[in-house]
Amino acid sequence: MGVMGVWVVGVVADDALEEARRRFPDAAGAHGTWPESSAHMSRWRELFEPVVLFDGAHERPSRADEIVRFADAVDRVRNDETEVDEFQDYLLNAVPQQESEGLFCAAVPRGDGAAALMWGLGLDTTLRFPGCCGQFLFDAAQVRAALPAAEQALVLHPPRRALVAARIRLWLDEMADDPNHDVDELIDGPLRVLRYAARTGVGAVGLTLWY
Repeated sequence: MGVMGVWVVGVVADDALEEARRRFPDAAGAHGTWPESSAHMSRWRELFEPVVLFDGAHERPSRADEIVRFADAVDRVRNDETEVDEFQDYLLNAVPQQESEGLFCAAVPRGDGAAALMWGLGLDTTLRFPGCCGQFLFDAAQVRAALPAAEQALVLHPPRRALVAARIRLWLDEMADDPNHDVDELIDGPLRVLRYAARTGVGAVGLTLWY
């Protein structure tokens, strides 16, 4: 049986967020947070730089190699605290349990919807996107503070959107088993939830899970 990658972005009440932070302080503190070590971040960026040959020239890796290296880098920087699974399961039960304006869910066979979107957007936008590679934990005030950066990343003019969508499809072709995945919803869904959270005065979470 194959694995299923699931990216959930959902609204959640502030009291549920506070309870998650109280029960799982280490996992909550690490969730959606980039590594503080400058060396770690430098190493993460190096994964996407052209390979330097012995003569000083640069060799651009193949597109497939770029995708695989990006996927590996995403795995390295995400929340890996010992209680992260229990923490994410707790929050999964706190978001809406049915499809709604306050819930986005991307289930990708053998794939990672959040990583696909981040690769589609590119490294610089990934580093500016709220949270860390699809993971975040925002109370209502933090949602309002994060929304402008999310809109800057995801409100795309047509040529930029076409490029991002094409890159996402390349990712899905290489890393997943879902060639017909709804790429437009992958771009639009997370922002829709964040806007709804800001409008209704609640928090929001981004969860990345494997089944």
